[in-house]
Amino acid sequence: MLRKSTPVYRDLWIAQSRSGFATEPDERVISQHLGYWDTIVRAVDTNEYEELMEHARDAGRYQYAIGLELAEAIRRTVEATNMIEIALLEANSDEVSPREIISEVADLRSMIVMAVVAGYNQARDEALQRAPNPLQERLHAALMRNRSKYSTIDLRPGQEIGPLDDEDLRFFAIESGKVRLYNLLLSGRTITLSILGEGDVFLQWRAQETALSYICAEAMQASRIIGVSQKSLEELVAAQPAAALDVISNFARRLTESHVLIEDLMNNSINLRLYRTLHELARQFGGTPDANRVVIAVPLTHQRLADMIGSNRVTVTRKLHELQKAGVIAARGSGSIEILDLRALEGLMTSANN
Repeated sequence: MLRKSTPVYRDLWIAQSRSGFATEPDERVISQHLGYWDTIVRAVDTNEYEELMEHARDAGRYQYAIGLELAEAIRRTVEATNMIEIALLEANSDEVSPREIISEVADLRSMIVMAVVAGYNQARDEALQRAPNPLQERLHAALMRNRSKYSTIDLRPGQEIGPLDDEDLRFFAIESGKVRLYNLLLSGRTITLSILGEGDVFLQWRAQETALSYICAEAMQASRIIGVSQKSLEELVAAQPAAALDVISNFARRLTESHVLIEDLMNNSINLRLYRTLHELARQFGGTPDANRVVIAVPLTHQRLADMIGSNRVTVTRKLHELQKAGVIAARGSGSIEILDLRALEGLMTSANN
């Protein structure tokens, strides 16, 4: 039915370009965009989604490159997938129930949006690594000059900074190591927000009416963290207002993005949450970025993985055994995990998102 919907989709996209983006697409641009439509059709026809996911990641990278905010990139992506739904509904000759069409497009929309976000974030992270950030450097210099005013927290792997209970706000800067930033859910389980490294910052606050008020951090490896109290933070912001506000606003923006994505994540299967977490750990701790066989160089007990994805140890153990039997991972000494086939893991992520 997707192929039959092509003319409807083409007209909808042209109308959207004229009204939403105030552009008159020429035939070359129309042809390029219909190439994207063909990618969607092939993915649905063959149940092979990697080409479509790579196209969506490219779209995310492009949207970052042209200066769009992530929220705008997501909005445009959602509008484009809405057109898929409308085209299918209009071209449907009672072959498929409208409810089934809406449900299937919702799954497809989630896959595409997540891939766009992944591409956008990858492009942004690469740009930040390439380009020096004078404001961040100024803030770091200010912290180092006055570090006797702040607390230094040395964490061994597995040690944590728990929920804030003695102040309304606290600021942390990671001097060395890597930490897992996570949200403590009301159920007592946790869900990982991000893995942070040297130069990254995070905040804790006690606004219990928000879903992200129980922010905690766990050291993934030996880490040193500078803790700044609310009073000292006020002095730091007064001394370096542009630098402090830039760093803090960047953290707040990324946390907001995590909040949006976490809602989607918690609605997905345990399989998908586990695959994504293993993939992110391989990226953070696995060395060569383009390697297909990667050792996650950090101890990972089954309970620790369960805590990271908001699950339980028994379920995670069963899922890891399934991955071992499939030849995707292998257990190594000291509790580390080796990804034997990273591309196979990425394929499982795509299938689980179906």
